[in-house]
Order: sequence, then C-alpha cells, then structure tokens
Amino acid sequence: MSYSYRDEMQEPRKRKVSMPEVIAQPMNPAQRRARYERLNPRQTRQAPRRGNRLVKRTLAQTGTAAPEGPVRIVRTLPPQRTPIPVRSGQHKRKRGFWQRFLTLFALIALATIAAGFALFSPNFRVRQITVVGTSNPALIGTIQQMGMQGQNIFLIDVTGFTTRIDALPAVASASIQKAWPNQLSVTVVERLPVLLWHTPAATFSVDSHGVVIGLASETTGADQLMAVVDARSKGVTQRVQPGTHLNAADVTFALQVFERLPQVAGVTAFTLRYSAAPGSQSSGDGSFIVESQQGWIAYLGSADDNNPLDNRLVELQQILSRAHQEQLNLATIDLRYGLRPVFTVKS
Repeated sequence: MSYSYRDEMQEPRKRKVSMPEVIAQPMNPAQRRARYERLNPRQTRQAPRRGNRLVKRTLAQTGTAAPEGPVRIVRTLPPQRTPIPVRSGQHKRKRGFWQRFLTLFALIALATIAAGFALFSPNFRVRQITVVGTSNPALIGTIQQMGMQGQNIFLIDVTGFTTRIDALPAVASASIQKAWPNQLSVTVVERLPVLLWHTPAATFSVDSHGVVIGLASETTGADQLMAVVDARSKGVTQRVQPGTHLNAADVTFALQVFERLPQVAGVTAFTLRYSAAPGSQSSGDGSFIVESQQGWIAYLGSADDNNPLDNRLVELQQILSRAHQEQLNLATIDLRYGLRPVFTVKS
C-alpha cells in the first residue's frame, strides 16, 4: 500500500492532550525569593542595601500637610557641573587646519620665489633671435633690431612684435616661436616680386597684390623682371614708397601685356608706360601706353575697359600688318574705343 503526502493532507490530524499526574501550585513571593537565593548564592551573600531613614514629611518640604505614617526623605544630589566632553576627532581637525594653512603658506612662498626668479633672472632674457624663411640680410637685420633682444621671454609681447613684422613691406606673413630658455625663432614668408615699377625717384619691386616691396637694387632676381614706367605727375610718383599699395588690377594687366603682346601682335621690343587717364579725377586711375622701338605709340587704355586685352592686341596686329603692306609710317594707334581703333601716320 502506497502512502503519499496528499493522503496525509486529506486525513484530519487529531490533537493529543495529556494531563499531568500532579498539578503544581504557583509559588508565592517568599518562595520565589528563596528559590532565587538558592540558585544565585553569590549575589545573596553581598551586603544588603541600607534603606533610607523613614521620617515624616513636613509642611516646609511639601507645602501641604503631611499624611500619617513614615515616609522616605529623598535628598537631591548637589548640582554638579561637568565639562562638555571633547568630541572625538576635534583635536585632529584643529591639527589638520594648521597643517593645511602652513602647507598653503609654503606653496605661496615657493610660487613667489619661482616667479621672482623667472622674471628677474638673466637666464630668461632673450639672447638670440633666429630668422627663418629669408636670406635677405637687410630684412634679417631689421627684424633682429626691433627690440626683442634683452626682453624677458615670459613677458615679451609676441603678438605685438608679430604685427610689426607683418607690417614690413617685404613680409607677407610672420610668426614667432619661443625656444626656452632665452631664444626666439621668427619665421617669415617673403613677398614674391613679379614686376618693377619705375618712377623718376627710384625703381621698386612690386608683388601681385600691388604692394611695393622695396628698391629693385635690394630685390633678389630684379634683373629678370619687366618694368613699368610711371609717367604720372611728380606729386603722384613721389608717394610711391616701400609699403605703398598700387592697384592690383593694374599690376595684373601689365603682366598680361608683357606676356600677350609678343604672342598676338608680334611686338617684342617696347616700353610700357603708365600715365594718368584723360579726365580721371583720381591719381590711381591710369592708362597704359606701348612705345615701340619703330617709333609708334599705341594707347591700350586701362585695366577696367570693357574691351578685352586680346581684342585690342588683335586690332593692333591688324593695323601693324596693314601699315607694313602699305608702307605707312605710323605715329599713334588708339585702341581705347572698342571696335573703332584710330591710327595716325607721320607726315
């Protein structure tokens, strides 16, 4: 026969109650005290506490009539003033505060000493200035004599000196790097001369943006550049100095004339002049003139004319070809009027 937990759950359990043979009566207080002394003999051998003396309460003590019978006088303890104990860690906090204060003071003192050494020590004075990016001795000498040498390397105004170097006519851009502890490295990008500009006072080199770089005698490779002769008034040409900005469109137009005139018109030996345009109100407006070694003069006009340069040069080539066929001695050729060129011949 099999038995399972389910069968046990289905059958109700019966409560079994057993009755003791002898029923013990509860102990009274005296019996409990005797039993306690029997089980704790050590504590019972101690001297019993002395009780307070029983006296009657008085009217002065209670403020009311005392009841009959003895009462206990409870004497209050005298007031005692105990100091407030110091919390744990309070001495440590005070000690930690002074330690932090002394540490901070020491760090400030060290920082002051270090700053004084860095600012006043001769070891941090600029002694050497290296110029990179140019071999022009005049430019190198100008940069080295700007006043950077001898200054404190921490306090030197790098931005200000960079701006001053950028303002030099021969410099396109510049940057300054510190080489610790007492050196500076100046990197410059020179302007590239593309044209010479000849005035009655001197001949200058000019870059593609129209900036006058310097004297042609101080420009490397100036003998390989083409020159424009400035034929404007003396008051205008005197203002052309290193650092002056010419019209960039005029510089580009002059370079195109030097390149295209031999190719289109077959003219190789000529002089290109720049004169004030007729009726112009500004000294910056000018017109280009080609002077040939054969004796004729061609008025090309300005860089802002609507007629493209190649069209004007084609017209010039056609007039020169006709003059050669008809054996004409040309005097002037005016190409400033678009498709209506005008030429004159010598008598």
